Order: sequence, then structure tokens, then C-alpha cells
Amino acid sequence: VGVIDADTSLNIPDFRAAERTFQLVSQVAGRAGRGEKRGYVIVQTNNPSNPAIHLAALHDYTSFAEAELKTRRRAGLPPACRMARIICRDKNLAKAQTAADAVKEALIAVAPRGVDVRGPAPCPIGRIADHFRIAVEVLAPSAAIMAALLDTLRSRALLKSDAKTAVDVDPVSLM
Repeated sequence: VGVIDADTSLNIPDFRAAERTFQLVSQVAGRAGRGEKRGYVIVQTNNPSNPAIHLAALHDYTSFAEAELKTRRRAGLPPACRMARIICRDKNLAKAQTAADAVKEALIAVAPRGVDVRGPAPCPIGRIADHFRIAVEVLAPSAAIMAALLDTLRSRALLKSDAKTAVDVDPVSLM
């Protein structure tokens, strides 16, 4: 079994890129050895020392998980905190940007200490189905704080999920 350009998935602009790369290489390696004959795995990479690739080749989940969790704690990323991603969409880029700016201002106005508001910034996939996409990310130290913050915004009619705005709590992907 071969994994071609295993580095490609490491370059995706998502904090889970290393985790996904590790899973892919581990899964391929695990399946190669399930048959009657011993399987072989060839991983093509420009960076064989990258922990996601190197530790996956060694089937060392524990070391990878420990290193990845340490990195995420230092960066203030899940699972060390909770994340919500709010995407403002519109066929008009200026309108999408204005909506995202308004979401950010509303978040900053009501967010308690310890909440980090990032953006707005164009999504990595900046346009889908003729709609421009601008994201605002919110990082909170706990699920309770995140829920209270979003509930406050909704109750004040400053945030709603509709055709123009998507609210994704604990997003699986940042694409």
C-alpha cells in the first residue's frame, strides 16, 4: 500500500491537520498487515521527521497524542478550550465582511474575560455556491462559558443561524 504525498494533508489550514495525517498513515499501515501475507506500506513524504508521519509509521499513538495535546494547550486550541466558528455568507463580499465585522463587535461587547475572538478572516474555501465566506472564531475556556456567550448573543438578536450565518460549535473542520 502506498501513501503518495503524505505531506499534503499537513498543509491544510486546520489545527487538526497533523491529527488527520496521523490517522491516515496509521489506518493505511494497519490495513496493509491484515491479509494472509505480510503487507508493506510506502509513505512518500518530503518531511519524514514530522511527528504525524514518523510516529504513525511507528504506530506510536501515545507519543503523538501527548505531543499534539501539548502543542494545542500552548496554542490555546481544542481540546484545551472550546471553539465556535461563525461563518457569514453573502453573494456580495462587502456584505459578508460587514456581517462578520458586526458579529465580531457583538462578541467583543459581551464576551467575558478569557474568551478569545479571532478574525474576521476569509475562510480557506472562500467561496461556495456563489457565496463569499468570512469566519469569526471564538475560543472559550469551557463549554458553559461558550454556551452562555452564544445564548446572550442570540437573546439580544445579535446572532442567529440562517441562510447568511452559520454557527458551528466545536467544528470538525475549519475549511
